[in-house]
Amino acid sequence: MSQNDGSRMTLRDLLSSEHIVLPLESQSLREALDQMLERLEQRGLVRDAGSVRRLLADTRMRDVVALGPDVVLPHFRTDAVSELTMAIGVAPGPIRVADAPGLEPRVVILILAPREAATLYLQTVSTITRMIEQEGVVERIATAGSAQAILDMPELAAARIQPRLTVRDIMSHRVWSVSPDQSAREAVDMMVRRRINALPVVGQKDEVLGIVTDRELMSGLLPQIPRAGDDIDSPRRAAALRDTRVRDIMSRSVLCIAEEMGLNEVATLMIHKDVEQVPVVSEGRLVGVLTRSDIIRKLFGR
Repeated sequence: MSQNDGSRMTLRDLLSSEHIVLPLESQSLREALDQMLERLEQRGLVRDAGSVRRLLADTRMRDVVALGPDVVLPHFRTDAVSELTMAIGVAPGPIRVADAPGLEPRVVILILAPREAATLYLQTVSTITRMIEQEGVVERIATAGSAQAILDMPELAAARIQPRLTVRDIMSHRVWSVSPDQSAREAVDMMVRRRINALPVVGQKDEVLGIVTDRELMSGLLPQIPRAGDDIDSPRRAAALRDTRVRDIMSRSVLCIAEEMGLNEVATLMIHKDVEQVPVVSEGRLVGVLTRSDIIRKLFGR
């Protein structure tokens, strides 16, 4: 089946026994990816393995999606492949992931896509995520005795790649948030540490109550901005940051979107409303965040 016919393609269409490395004899994610790449190179599925290895050497967690504690999904767009290529590796024991203490997966799913195939690439990543979330799927992959046992899983044949991009395909699933009772100091520290400029404010059931951005912080803390001759580290300023609550400065007017919304619709909405990022909700709970930079980087980035 042609990869241009994304409306009929399933994950099973992207796989053969040549794409599955079992057992994956690696102790680190870097070693695992190198072993999987070697398999794809031997089968003629990658034409420039050197360029992919250079990508792997520069891998950051931004390019590796953790689908729970047992599965990682590294994904790259590269000129080394002429069509989207998917590989699965299964290790007999936990694999170390640099810069991610506590994450020790056994299953590695690698996606390599041509640079121009942004839509299919994002749709495939999203489809894999939905399949992995199904009960029992990870355990069956991790304990499979052969590549054919994985290929025969009905979930692969049923995982249809959706014909349009949705918010879920693009959004960041790793969300940093604050509660309304936290201090402005804590919000500032989190934004600086995570290098973000906005934080959703959530309640006890992860419901979105508001948002605090660098704009709200600047406005709410304006009286504390030092003037010429002021002591930058004055006790009064430190006390104001500590005593000011997030609820005192957050915006309660916040645009939330559903993860099933079409990307075109949401992008237009963000432009017209002039918002940099929007919380994504499902059944009233915060499940992700979509930013304008996410859209630009994932659709048009190289």
